Amino acid sequence: MLHYYHAFFPSYFHLWNIPFLFLASLLGESFGALVGGGSVITLPAILFLGVPLQSAIAINNAGALGTEVGILSETWRKVLANKGLVLLMAIPTTIGGVFGTWFLLHASVAVIKYMMVAAVVFILGYTYFSKDKSKSKSISKLNYVVLVFFLLLMGVYTNFIGLGQGTFGRIAVMSILGMSFIETQGVTSTATMPTRIYSLFVTGFAGLIIWPYLLTKWCANIIAGKYATKFVQNVPDPFVKKHNPKLSLNITGL
Repeated sequence: MLHYYHAFFPSYFHLWNIPFLFLASLLGESFGALVGGGSVITLPAILFLGVPLQSAIAINNAGALGTEVGILSETWRKVLANKGLVLLMAIPTTIGGVFGTWFLLHASVAVIKYMMVAAVVFILGYTYFSKDKSKSKSISKLNYVVLVFFLLLMGVYTNFIGLGQGTFGRIAVMSILGMSFIETQGVTSTATMPTRIYSLFVTGFAGLIIWPYLLTKWCANIIAGKYATKFVQNVPDPFVKKHNPKLSLNITGL
């Protein structure tokens, strides 16, 4: 019985961890739902609690399911309108996620640390230097081929490191398919959910999930995803105004 207790509540667990992680997740995932890159805040918060690196990544990746549920609750109409695109995106992302989970379980901690540093540098650099230059354009088969290849790699990255995955996905959909930020929210989040679920089951059975932390993140992330999405949809910005809000994509012609 004591073994199961320590498996659920490790030696580094303290009650103050729960409100701390809840607030960090609420802040980080609100930021992530608005602009992407919320893991830059939430993953260091989990590591601060003393959680081992691989376990922290597994918890952070599985916790993102909560954010995606919150986003989906506000964008489900757009998701249904683009269900063909969502399915197309989900397949390569999930296949890549299988490999990403394997890398997480078998890669050395040193390799993971270098990957995390590179990801943080890229996310911060992109956030600082990039400006929206995408324009609505016709969708060709080549656009979809490029997107599928990108999503396969993103699936690997999502379940291996996960930092800035939401940012990468939105970059791809906005730049390759010409969709607006708001339109990508539900589409990319829903397409990523299957690979998150796969990662949850595999890393859970591997003993990497600390359930009190994951449950805390789910509670905070659902709230953050839902209300941050509601906010960004109700406050038009210059980026949104440049795009047709009724844009709907389909892949029936492929």
